[in-house]
Amino acid sequence: YTTAYIYITLNKKNIINQVNREIRNRTNGDVSIKNADISFFKSFPYMAVHLQGLTVRDSMFKIHKHTFLEVEDLFFTLNLRKILMKESPVSEIMIGNGSVFLYADASGYSNSYLLKSKKDLTGGLKKTVKPIILKRIFLQQMRFTLLDEKRKKFHDFMIDEIAINFDDKKEKIVMSVKANLFVRSLAFNLPRGTFLQDASFSGDFKVEYGKSSQYLSFEEIKIKLAGQPFTFSGLFNLSDENPVFFLKVKSDRLLYDSVKKLLPKRIAVSLSKVSVSSTLNASAELHGPLRSGEPYIVVRWEVKNASLKTPFMDFEHADFTGEFKNQVIPGLPRKDPNSVINIRNFTGDWHGLKINSGNIEIMNLEKPVLSSDFHSSFSLTSLNELLQSGSLKLTGGDAEVVLSYKGPIEKNNKSNTFLNGKIIFKNGKILYVPRNILMTNVSGVLNFNNSNVGLENIQCNVFDNKITMNGTANNVLSLINSEPNKAVIDYNIYSPELSLTPFTSLLQKRKQIRASKVNQFGKMASQIDDLLDKSRINIDLKTDKISYHKFKGGAVKANLTILQDRYLINTVQMNLAGGDMAIKGQLVSIGNGRHQANLAATVNNMYVQKLFESFNNFGQDGLIGKNISGKLTAKANMGMQIGSNGKVLPSTSTGTIAFSLKKGVLINFEPLKKIQNFIFKRRDFENIEFAELKNKLIINKGEIIISRMEIQSSVFCFFVEGIYSQVGNTDISIQVPLRNLKKIKDDYKPINLGVDKKPGTSIFLRGQSGTDGDIQFKLDILNKYQKENALDSVILKNPV
Repeated sequence: YTTAYIYITLNKKNIINQVNREIRNRTNGDVSIKNADISFFKSFPYMAVHLQGLTVRDSMFKIHKHTFLEVEDLFFTLNLRKILMKESPVSEIMIGNGSVFLYADASGYSNSYLLKSKKDLTGGLKKTVKPIILKRIFLQQMRFTLLDEKRKKFHDFMIDEIAINFDDKKEKIVMSVKANLFVRSLAFNLPRGTFLQDASFSGDFKVEYGKSSQYLSFEEIKIKLAGQPFTFSGLFNLSDENPVFFLKVKSDRLLYDSVKKLLPKRIAVSLSKVSVSSTLNASAELHGPLRSGEPYIVVRWEVKNASLKTPFMDFEHADFTGEFKNQVIPGLPRKDPNSVINIRNFTGDWHGLKINSGNIEIMNLEKPVLSSDFHSSFSLTSLNELLQSGSLKLTGGDAEVVLSYKGPIEKNNKSNTFLNGKIIFKNGKILYVPRNILMTNVSGVLNFNNSNVGLENIQCNVFDNKITMNGTANNVLSLINSEPNKAVIDYNIYSPELSLTPFTSLLQKRKQIRASKVNQFGKMASQIDDLLDKSRINIDLKTDKISYHKFKGGAVKANLTILQDRYLINTVQMNLAGGDMAIKGQLVSIGNGRHQANLAATVNNMYVQKLFESFNNFGQDGLIGKNISGKLTAKANMGMQIGSNGKVLPSTSTGTIAFSLKKGVLINFEPLKKIQNFIFKRRDFENIEFAELKNKLIINKGEIIISRMEIQSSVFCFFVEGIYSQVGNTDISIQVPLRNLKKIKDDYKPINLGVDKKPGTSIFLRGQSGTDGDIQFKLDILNKYQKENALDSVILKNPV
């Protein structure tokens, strides 16, 4: 060492000049050195040339202002033997406190030519330039920057320390690297974001360089990024013709938020739509050109027992695998529109429900489109706490859900209009609270087709009625959040036998329901309640038999509409009392549990006795079913109020009834029997046959106004007119022609002559309400009724 020290001291100037020549011979740029000296302590026990203030600039520096190399301290460790042999004496380089800036402008000019050795006029290396064989390179407090404005690359590293030891093994060089640095940016396309932004990097590993292949490679090396351990494998093809790279990265127990920090902001924002609580095992593959273009990226991960939050649903105990690719269609740019995230083999708990999905896919990360399928089986009662619906209470049964969704991942204020699939019900038990309707043994399928919802073969028992329902609600998912009052739900309902008696609860005041909104599904339940309340419900009903108290009908076809405050009877047709009937009208809620009913009815060829019995004698007791028989055809237009118990309030009835009764018989009809007190005491008033009865009755607030009506009977003929009242206002006039005094033959068949025919000499009877409420008949010798009601008679004969 003493001999070397003496030699170097004596030849200091020559040695420094030799090192300077080496630098200038190998550099095509403008080299500047502030000071040069021999160092005996920095590289002890070796000696080194210490250069201070070294700068290297390219020929275009004055334009772009980026210094290629700027170093405060540069040490070249010297090999004394090589100095003596006039060879390149440098065996180790130590660089501290400086920067390297590789720059390329938009035209393609680059200062990277400074990395190449000078060439002679023939194109080869200068004969004075000999290869340097280094044993070690040590960098400290250095900044490395690559800015390519044409290709929009930007790499920026702050190097705390990097130590590289070289082991030359003929065909390859093995480099042992110990590094500690800070990555500010690793951008392959700067407008599209940077990888590893503001991330620390540290590691102790080996890298190999093939001399002939010019491949830089490493296998399963251990490093730390942002404090997270990773394993890297890679290959960099550094040949001039087609420089490319391949990189594999993997890490176990990786924090999801740490992953997002290592990726470009645009990708991190997309991934931030999802939150994962637990750690995950992840790996990534990157490959692509070194000179230009986006690398191809594939990231894979595995998650176990995680809490997972998404824009649609939150899960607990979630297990799944996933994959991200930045290129779906080969040949198209590796950009967000051509990127995809896949989640596979998903299982998780959603508010206590087990959810499975084979594949969840997010395409086009610029405008994300979600495709997914979900499957779950659960008890219906488990949904109550989740839905928090005020309208529906699920008290039994099971369900299976198979759903798929393809549409925007962002929350849509209008709807989830891309939902498809079905919910299958079995043995369900559902209470519709606002109307207190309990549905049992519910089975069938609820279908979702984009924004449409359909009912498929829904079977259930309602008030002991077996019902089968099919239906559609078009565009209902589009309207549930925005315009529930515009929703239309169409049902087709069939029941083999339908009892309407228990359905009178529908006439009671609807309970006001408010669903809890403690979570997003409480809000959804409230929206469903609101839609059911405000929507238009159309019902096509068919039943073989229908009953309501004593009412018995068959072959019923009905079309009804349910609105928020009324029931529209668009058409009802049925067989009844041996004939048929058709009804139209509406029931409108008027408060206090009452409904105003306005009905138009047509009956054809019905047995009048059965008709009266079916309709409970139409709410009056003047003429009841057991008092009459015959075949009735009639048209009625009626208005009336119906109480919450489903019964007609007689005092509210108004309207008209035009009827024809053929082959009629009055049986033990008390008002006519009272006529026996005056005439025909020996004739049979128990069973009175009469010719066709035709008339138009006006009903006004429980009173029946009878226009002049001819009654030709087996007992006698007479004419009747007046008011029959249930509130004590009865005033009826009966005209009995004296020709009735003639004896009636046994084979006599009553025939109508017409109300306009003069009946001849007659006696008049007048029936009025007595103090006891019964009708009291007396002779009206002077026909005072006609005189008192002359004006009314004109009105009755010519009704408006």
